[in-house]
Amino acid sequence: MNGKTILAPNRFFLLLLMLALFAGLATFEVSAQAGTLAAVNTGRLNVRTGPSIAYPAITSIPYNTEVILLGRATGTTWVQIRLANLQVGWVNFLYLRSYATLNSLPITWTTPVPPTSPGVPPPNTPRYHTVAPGETLQIIAARYSTTWQNLAALNNLANPNYIFVGQQLLVSGTAPTTPTTPTYPPTNTGVHIVQPGETLRSIADRYGTTWAALASANNLPNANYIYVGQRLVIPAGPPPAPRYYTVQQGDGIYAIARRFGVSPQNIILANNLWNANLIYPGQVLIIP
Repeated sequence: MNGKTILAPNRFFLLLLMLALFAGLATFEVSAQAGTLAAVNTGRLNVRTGPSIAYPAITSIPYNTEVILLGRATGTTWVQIRLANLQVGWVNFLYLRSYATLNSLPITWTTPVPPTSPGVPPPNTPRYHTVAPGETLQIIAARYSTTWQNLAALNNLANPNYIFVGQQLLVSGTAPTTPTTPTYPPTNTGVHIVQPGETLRSIADRYGTTWAALASANNLPNANYIYVGQRLVIPAGPPPAPRYYTVQQGDGIYAIARRFGVSPQNIILANNLWNANLIYPGQVLIIP
């Protein structure tokens, strides 16, 4: 009887010790993001000597190449990585596939402005980008190591969700002093019959509107699904201004979609999310 009385508390304390050990391991795995694996999520990705396209590329790695995350540059989406051959360099986090969140990585670069190298144009020299099919302001911003908010401000865009193929966007520098008015394709109203190979985005570009406005005007639950011969109503007037939502702790795409009365697929499409489960607190989402 005395043996049982002594053994029971011992088992209880052993159980507490094991629970504390597992909790400590779980905390270590979540917080130790430096050293996390990631994979390239684009065709080929240039690895640079610093966190900007102003730095030279040291190598180029193909799709699905695994890399190790080491740290990040403050105020940007650039991260420091290590390759399998132990080379260390910098890439844009937007082109990686990883379960790690950007903000959890340690800051390993604090210099705000990259050094000027020979051949770089003088400061304030205007630099433009011509919008290509399928591009969004967020994709273009990532290419030039800036934010979509900066691009929208530089180009006086009333609707950051509305850019069109062939549009000239100022990405850096100062625009000419002569006032210029952005030109947009003519807005047409009526009905469009979907043709083979067309997407909602390509149809929206043709009529000077947005795919989100088309989806709303036609009550489409999934903007990725249209079919040949389908009749689409083309909305009149300028496309509506987009809504924005800042992701909070515990948010998910499906809960956000229910909150705003839109489909999860359309939020995923509007924000070019390759993984609907990988959103993080503080991220700004376009609500179409």
